[in-house]
Amino acid sequence: MLGFEGRRTYNTLINGKIAQGVVELNSSQNERFNNIKRYWNFYEGYHWEEIPETDGVQLTVNYCKAFVNKYVSFELGNGFTLNTSEKMNNVKVTPEGKTTADYLKSVWKDNGGDSLVNEMGQMKSVTGEAWFHVHYAPVGSFNDPFNIYDRGRVELLLMPTSAVYPDWNPHKRGELLRLLITYQYRKVTVNPITMKREEKFATYKQTWTNDTIEVNDDGEKTTYANKYGTIPFVCIKNIPIAGRNEGKSDLEDLIPINTELNMKASDISEIIDYHAAPITVVTGAKIGNLEKGANKVWGGLPKGSTVQNLSLNGDLGASSNYVDFLKHSMCEIGSLPQSALGGAENISNTSGVALHIAQSPLVDLTRMKKNETKRGLEKLNSMILFISVVDGLINRGDINAITNEDFYYNEVTIPDTMPKDELLELQQIQQEFNMGLEDRRGALARLNVNDIDKKIEQIDKDRRENPQLYHIEDNANLNSGFTNGSTAQESVNKEVNGFNKTTSESDLGE
Repeated sequence: MLGFEGRRTYNTLINGKIAQGVVELNSSQNERFNNIKRYWNFYEGYHWEEIPETDGVQLTVNYCKAFVNKYVSFELGNGFTLNTSEKMNNVKVTPEGKTTADYLKSVWKDNGGDSLVNEMGQMKSVTGEAWFHVHYAPVGSFNDPFNIYDRGRVELLLMPTSAVYPDWNPHKRGELLRLLITYQYRKVTVNPITMKREEKFATYKQTWTNDTIEVNDDGEKTTYANKYGTIPFVCIKNIPIAGRNEGKSDLEDLIPINTELNMKASDISEIIDYHAAPITVVTGAKIGNLEKGANKVWGGLPKGSTVQNLSLNGDLGASSNYVDFLKHSMCEIGSLPQSALGGAENISNTSGVALHIAQSPLVDLTRMKKNETKRGLEKLNSMILFISVVDGLINRGDINAITNEDFYYNEVTIPDTMPKDELLELQQIQQEFNMGLEDRRGALARLNVNDIDKKIEQIDKDRRENPQLYHIEDNANLNSGFTNGSTAQESVNKEVNGFNKTTSESDLGE
């Protein structure tokens, strides 16, 4: 089991060594860590590490955090829903009678649910990637005071991206050959001579391949066989870049602009501070006996001497306009309309289409991010099922009737967070029903319903048991009293037959 009690320090990576170990990070790994550390610094508000302190006022306007929080909320504010193969609807995979859909939901709930999803969104937005370790925790390896997990549980460990160093196949993009996990933690030991507790930073490393797992805990090395035959880590990219295995951070293009904005805002702040307590210039007189402070009157100055405060001869308004330009540029580059950051805008009578057009840059960016998130979550769900089968938490059921494709199949839907009129959506679905352009499964998917097939079964059962709630009447058994004991349909048939007979006799008579 992996845990994180402390992040590695900057100096550790600059020196190129991991604690007291002899293994060094290569240049690409050093560059990866430094970039990730820089992204987190700007998200957390540490914008001045790369700028000398002698530059004067250090004002931080942290737009990086505001952008990331808005991205995460807009993409994953409503969580996600999942559905499995129709063939797995009635297949019980646990002794408690859970289906694969029920089991996956329980795993996500056990690991934090929406909270974990938001952390994942933040991790990949800041660093460009979110790495999950699908870990089986046996009984006794975790705190379970209520004895809920009598067979162990699956843990979804969201890894700090700065601790993950993948080694990809140079000849086949996306194929993970080797994965290094390394970080530092505080290790407490007892000196056998003085019997005093000593604390130090120790280094923990795991090296995963499809065949082996090598663990190096503060110099103690152990090697295990990898019983899974695969590396049980899943990478969810933020924004894909063609030809690259790594994802792109949302902050990559925003940091230079935010840095410039901070520097110019600091200059303006320094000018304002100066004019709040300006410098007084005295020429042609000694200032030794002059009293300083408000409401003071100086007299007896030599002829020809002058006293004045330094004034601003430049245009402060131009500097303010430049800061506004930088903010506007950040919104353009970051595909985030200024109104999304809290700018006043009258949208009370704005239609849904107009609102989508106004937010189209953010909608387009979110669509790219959702595609990668959806793909990554589906792969993560399949890995959860695989690990659970190997470690005996679930079973395959009737192996002759269920293929691997059906068993591991899952479909993730990330709901749209844009405001919309649900009544209009239902009316549109009803109209498509009438035109034969939609079915119940598609309609429920558009309404973000979990376990669509199970929901349809529940609706059908409820319609049979409570037809009056659905305005279902058995017209074949209706008897209004005006049909002489006949049903409505029989009465109509008699009327039609009688009319036809009368017409025929009349024709013959003629």
